Amino acid sequence: MQIYQTTRCRNSGQVLIIAALIITMLLLSTALYVAETEKEVPAYDSGADADFSAVKLGIMHTMLSALANISNGGETGILVADLNQFQSVVEGHSYNAIIEMQFAPLNATPYQNGVWIDWSNEGRGVSGAYVNVYLNSTGISATCRSEYAVNLTSELKVSGVCTVLTGLLKQVNLTCSLFNEGKPALAQNFTVLYEQDGSLSTEEWIQVMATSHTDYGNGTYTMSFTAETSNPDDPMLVSVYCHDLRGILIRANATCVQG
Repeated sequence: MQIYQTTRCRNSGQVLIIAALIITMLLLSTALYVAETEKEVPAYDSGADADFSAVKLGIMHTMLSALANISNGGETGILVADLNQFQSVVEGHSYNAIIEMQFAPLNATPYQNGVWIDWSNEGRGVSGAYVNVYLNSTGISATCRSEYAVNLTSELKVSGVCTVLTGLLKQVNLTCSLFNEGKPALAQNFTVLYEQDGSLSTEEWIQVMATSHTDYGNGTYTMSFTAETSNPDDPMLVSVYCHDLRGILIRANATCVQG
């Protein structure tokens, strides 16, 4: 009877040891799984935030410079060329982490290779650029990713009223509204022209040398001038060129309403 009890106690002890080993193995497996999973999940890193902020600011200024160049007569390909150069600088001068940058200029109407220049609409002109950006930062303790779009749009709206004075002279009053990314913006300068005979079959644009204008400080400007046309009944066609404070050029054409 004593022997039976000893054997039963020994068997019970072995069962406990085996159960403990199984539980330990399960805990270790769970811990290893969690550790491996956490390696694949981007972790927060305040240093990466600062790096990304600097890169994002650099991308925006690169695009602004390219758009100013393009709108003032440069080639549209300068946008991609400048971004490629900036990408080389970013990836070649990363210290706290390895930063990878990719970008994709938008190719969907009205953008072509990330650029939108439309000065043909009546009363409205647009100069814009749109690029999708992908950033990846790999550091010692964290991996961070960021995907976003940069949309830069300078827009000018022009409307006008003209009144016949005497003979061939007309009084022209224009209202111009300037926007950056849909918000009122300030202008650097304006250049105003009008078409001499009111017909675009043979364009004879005359630059207005003297205008009286009012800046309302909210992106709205009014301008007045006198113009001499070939015939009193000719429509008054005007073309307004505007540089915003970012150096981007926008042009808007409009037909003035007879007052």
